[in-house]
This record gives sequence, structure tokens and C-alpha cells, in this order.
Amino acid sequence: MPNATIKDSTKSIVVLVIGESARSSNFSLYGYDRNTNPLLSNIDNVNHFKTQSCATYTTAGLKCILEHENTGKLYEILPNYLYRNGVDVIWKTTNWGEPTIKVKSFQNKDFLRQNCEGEICGYDEILLKDLQQEIENSEKNKILIVLHTNTSHGPTYYKKYPKQFEKFSPVCKSVELANCTQQELINAYDNTILYTDYILATLIEQLKKIEKYESSMIYISDHGESLGENNLYMHGIPSSIAPTEQLDIPFIVWSSNTSKKIKEDQEYSQHNIFHTVLDLLSVESPIYDESMSIYEK
Repeated sequence: MPNATIKDSTKSIVVLVIGESARSSNFSLYGYDRNTNPLLSNIDNVNHFKTQSCATYTTAGLKCILEHENTGKLYEILPNYLYRNGVDVIWKTTNWGEPTIKVKSFQNKDFLRQNCEGEICGYDEILLKDLQQEIENSEKNKILIVLHTNTSHGPTYYKKYPKQFEKFSPVCKSVELANCTQQELINAYDNTILYTDYILATLIEQLKKIEKYESSMIYISDHGESLGENNLYMHGIPSSIAPTEQLDIPFIVWSSNTSKKIKEDQEYSQHNIFHTVLDLLSVESPIYDESMSIYEK
């Protein structure tokens, strides 16, 4: 892929949070009748977009999020491309299925748990640990941080959040999801969305404290999830015949720069991520497509 150049010296951070099995229909931001987003709904400058995933399983969903166009060809993915062109890149994951990541710092679950104490070590909150310090320690003006979460992956949804987030009960505690009532299944799943809301809101509050950087948070899921509709569970149905539950995903954005205006009437997909991140970090490249950024010039 062609080289890129960084256009300015403005200190900018983008935190890309990749969700796991999160479907938009269970986010109150998208009109769900349960309040699963009590924190995000009260934060200014949070925007959400109607979006479908291009696949129904993690590896393919990640490919779509990280590539610059919908192509079957070999390509250089977003974190590797930016790192090669002078951006500080940190990837933290409690999940799996990533393509080869060539960045400054790749931190998997085992690495993250090495020096971790307390309840957060077993949950996705661990991804936020030491984040502010890592940003403060950076010597670069442009930083991309990717947090690859695991929060809504089944079948054991009830194990993915701390007990204080069990707002909806009773919950399904069987790996045989058909043995639970659909309501028990939905209750457990909704608690994972409530916990996701907390993680994203906490992240935004952390970014607000780092005043020397313009900062942005982008959250998008790899794919959706079936919760018993038409006797389907989890995900993985070929996307050409998959139900909307496995394809409709949340795409949520917050930015500290309130002067940046989001385009109106744009269709959104996972392929908007690459170009929006380049835009936010002021990275100029022959493969940058201005029409694919969610922001106006």
C-alpha cells in the first residue's frame, strides 16, 4: 500500500473499540425499550448510526472493520498501516481472531492479566487499565488505540459482566441456550450491553481528562447475535441469508472536537472506520477516500 503522511502536529487520539456479538436492537440508543445505555445517553456529542456488518463471524467482521475497501485482495490493515507511517498504535484484546497485528504494543489477555489485581481482571474493564498512562507516555502526536472486547459473546453471557450489572433477571446460565426461556436469555444478554455502556462511558470520561489531546472514541461491533428468534442462537449464518439480528450492529462515535461535523444522510458500514480514523488523525494517503469518512471536510 502507498505511504501516508501526517498533515499536522495536532495531538490526536482515536480509541477504536471493537464490540463482540453486539446487536443494535438491544441498545436503548437505537430505540430499545429497556434502558441499556443509561450512561452514554447522557454524554454530549455521542452519535450513533444505523449500520450492518458485512459478515456474521469475528474474523471476517474484523477484516471489514480494518480494511480500506471491500476487497478479496491482500491488504495492509488499519493498525499496521498507521504504525508503519508514524502513528503510535496500541492493540489490547480479551478476544481472538485478529489478523497479524504489527504495531508498537500488542497486549493479549494473558499479558493484561499479568499485573492485574481485583475483579476487573476477569472482565473487559481490564482493557481500560493503564490506558491513560500509556497515552501520557507516548512521544507521538498521533495515537491509535484498539480495544478488542469480548463482552457479548455467548453462550455464557452471564459470565461476561460483574454481578452489579445484573440489572435484568433471571438470567440464562446454561450453555444449551434452547434450555432457557427466551426472556432469561435476553436478560443475560441485555446485562452485557449495560456493561458495554459502562465501559464506553468510562473510556470517554478518561479521554476527557487528557486535555492536551483531541480525542475520539469509535465503537463498532464485529457482527450481531440471534437470541432465539426463529430458533436461531448466536451467529455464523452466511451473511447472504442471515437474519437482521446477526447483521444489525451498533456504530457509536464520540469526539472531544465539537467543531467536526458529521455528514448527513450517509450510508454507514464497517468500511467507514478506516477512512474516518485517517481523517481524525490527519493522515493523508492516496487510499484515503474522503467520501467514506463520517465527517465533513
